[in-house]
Amino acid sequence: MFLSISVFIGVFAYRAYALNVKKNTPPPEKKSLIDEETSDLDENKKLSKQEKIDVFALCDKADIKLKVGEEDEAIKLLVQAMAIDPANTTAQQKLAMLYMQKQMYSAAAALFKQLGEITNEAVHYSNLGLALYQQQEFEAAKEAYQRAVVLDPSRPQRFVSLAQVYRSLDQSSNALVAANKASEMDPENIDFLFLIADLQMDSKNYEESLNALKKILELDPANSEAKTYIRKVKKTAGEEA
Repeated sequence: MFLSISVFIGVFAYRAYALNVKKNTPPPEKKSLIDEETSDLDENKKLSKQEKIDVFALCDKADIKLKVGEEDEAIKLLVQAMAIDPANTTAQQKLAMLYMQKQMYSAAAALFKQLGEITNEAVHYSNLGLALYQQQEFEAAKEAYQRAVVLDPSRPQRFVSLAQVYRSLDQSSNALVAANKASEMDPENIDFLFLIADLQMDSKNYEESLNALKKILELDPANSEAKTYIRKVKKTAGEEA
């Protein structure tokens, strides 16, 4: 089974906010994209026994190529597999992840969109959102992430991703709603609190920003980034008073 490949370019570091480094790229979906080996979902497409064997062999060879770092060869093999069986979700997922790793976001988005329509699984819409975001298609990315959290609202990281997309659209209120939802689900997550503090800072809600930072210090009294950020917020608030 093909494990989730890291597709994030420049991991979103929330603590960078305390240093005033604003990296808005949503974090990647951490759940493996492949929970089950599923294929041939199109009931109208009946593969012959040999075709099924060929598709399996091509996917297996692709896995071998991946293990030795031959990603371009793996892509070729997966494309061949999909040419035989376009509805094979295993090949689609592997290929979509490879496209993401190769920063081929348009191709990845097309596959994740198709996977979402076939499986109606939140993980595919979440990764579709990331692929669209990387192309700065923020409205489409928003819709994809919204669909993901509707289908499966159990993962706070998805609300964080949605918050970052809202932020890129200058929809500060919606960004705060999403970020607060994530923090409610995981109240001891310091990264989420940093994000909330920064969003409140953007909105010039200095007291609320300080409250979030104080919560961080309650969880981690030695957190130097939070202390630095508190000084920054107080200074900015004082200058604007």
